[in-house]
Amino acid sequence: MTRLLHTADLHLKAGNEKPYCFAVLDEIIALAGKEKAGFLIIAGDLFDSFSDFEALRGEVCLKLKPLAYGGCRIIYIPGNHEARGAAAALSAYDLSPLTFCAAPPFALVEAGDMEFLCVPHCENYDGYRDWAVPPKKPGVTRVAVLHALNSTVYTGPEEEADSKTGVIEDEFFFRFGVDYAAMGHLHSGRQHLLGGAVACYPGSPRVWRAHSREAGPKTVRVVETGVSPVSVRAVEIKAAGQYREYFLPVELNGVIDLTGIHRIEAEIGVRDLVDVKLTGVVEDEKAARAEAEKLRARLAGKVRLAEVGLETKPAVEISSNSLAKNFLAEMEAVKPAPEEAADYRRWLLARQYGLEEIAAGLGGAK
Repeated sequence: MTRLLHTADLHLKAGNEKPYCFAVLDEIIALAGKEKAGFLIIAGDLFDSFSDFEALRGEVCLKLKPLAYGGCRIIYIPGNHEARGAAAALSAYDLSPLTFCAAPPFALVEAGDMEFLCVPHCENYDGYRDWAVPPKKPGVTRVAVLHALNSTVYTGPEEEADSKTGVIEDEFFFRFGVDYAAMGHLHSGRQHLLGGAVACYPGSPRVWRAHSREAGPKTVRVVETGVSPVSVRAVEIKAAGQYREYFLPVELNGVIDLTGIHRIEAEIGVRDLVDVKLTGVVEDEKAARAEAEKLRARLAGKVRLAEVGLETKPAVEISSNSLAKNFLAEMEAVKPAPEEAADYRRWLLARQYGLEEIAAGLGGAK
């Protein structure tokens, strides 16, 4: 039995993001040691860009050296991000002690009872049927390492509008006798049986951006061979934090409801990326913008990054409208106590939607 640690899409960045990125990498290295992994597989986008590759590769290799010298072989293919702005072919770089497979179309790395079919990222894999890949040896586990999409696992839309990522067909895995496909590119974890292989996207082990696809615990995969199919389990990376998205209603005067703020503060952690969207009908947009800035400052010291944006609708003098007055009076009469959190949130949303409908009818919200 051989144990692998599979990760992808760390998107290591220089600058302000570096300490956070390295904290995630350090936890992955520690986990590989704790699990006594024989291999650490990095399926692309270890770096966020070529400039980050250039700036950080020396430090990253030094961080990984003790793991490699301790008996864990590190196999790494580039993804679509490493080549962004590249001034030279990535295959020209020596990343010792990593086994860096950057020369297209593939490299076959043999290591005892394991074979690694390493395929660096490209925009099109249509010619794979012509690749001279040797047949899998008897009694060997073959792992394909890929940074690509697969139409069975994910049909789109593409996660990044400014890049084109190739699609690997299911038949690829059957043709080359793949037992486990160590995939990269998708930032949310997914696993499927494709062409006889267990194909897995571990998801990004860190929060890369403010986007709903970054939500949920950030994980790597521990893979054990010697059984059919291979055994795969997810392990959460605590240093990553989480992406947390919130929608907060605001009052007509632009003031944020404190109950919602307290709920956010009770859930967030220092590693989190928090994205708050303020919603509702407001008469005073300037006040709403000021509230957004206050909330951003309030959260800034409690999380890794706080983003607060306005998704409010302006409606001039709606509070003086008779229909709005009656609606607000009736809503106030059935207002639950803030302590009744679920009912209170539903009440706030009903009040917001009602005001939006009234404002739309007056022509004051667009």
